[in-house]
Amino acid sequence: MPMKTSPLATRIPASLARQLDRACESLGLRKNFVIESALRDKLEDLLDARELEDAIRTATGFHEWESVKAAGRSRRR
Repeated sequence: MPMKTSPLATRIPASLARQLDRACESLGLRKNFVIESALRDKLEDLLDARELEDAIRTATGFHEWESVKAAGRSRRR
């Protein structure tokens, strides 16, 4: 079953549009494919960066192995 699509209109610099046109023509790619791929990659990068920031903010820091091992033993009891 084909994926449902929605139109998206945006303004980009003319030089970027020309660069996109040249790249798609020389590589034999469709503009929609290139733009969708680039947008998906950028969104994934942005979300990964946010998750990394959250992980850094909530990290507990370095713990000595002996204290980690002792904590594990005490939880099993």
